[in-house]
Amino acid sequence: MAAIRNVVFDMGGVLMDWDPVKISHALCSNPDDAALLAHAVFDSREWGWVDAGAIKPETVAWTAKLKLPERLHELADVFALHWYDEFEPLPAMGELVRELKDQGYGVYLLSNAGPTFACYRDRIPAIDVFDGILVSCYEHVVKPDEAIYQLFCERYNLEPASCLFIDDLERNVIGAQRAGMQGYVYDGDVEALRRHIASQAEKNA
Repeated sequence: MAAIRNVVFDMGGVLMDWDPVKISHALCSNPDDAALLAHAVFDSREWGWVDAGAIKPETVAWTAKLKLPERLHELADVFALHWYDEFEPLPAMGELVRELKDQGYGVYLLSNAGPTFACYRDRIPAIDVFDGILVSCYEHVVKPDEAIYQLFCERYNLEPASCLFIDDLERNVIGAQRAGMQGYVYDGDVEALRRHIASQAEKNA
């Protein structure tokens, strides 16, 4: 196995706390309505199309209203357009990013995200030290399509085998591995991830 020289982080579920239930309840105090809104917005096929840069968030709000009672239409706009107000950072991962940067690793962000990325970008832990950032909506391709990983490596002139890609979704890690990268499915245990990277470094010392 090639030595890891670059660590590539997903965003939601890794650097930021992507928890649709938690976000929904923060935006709507009625649990039943929150569930309806979450299903109409976050579980919709249109939500994924925003990440691909195919449609705007406003279209997600419009399609959600077709499925919801009129009394929830205003909240549909809030869910589709301002969900990120409740999108919280995971500081422990930011500490790891900075540690890896100090140790000489290249550190990168590769994420499926829509154009609202610009609204919360500065809240992402350690965003100031990343060597490169690739966001799906600007490229019109999403994980786990192998093309997004290939594009990432080409853009930053990286050998895929030298990159460890970290994502909370196994399918996205598999996509990275198919593109020649090393992969790690993150389950929320920062220390386990830290040990994994350290052990790989020792093997290649």
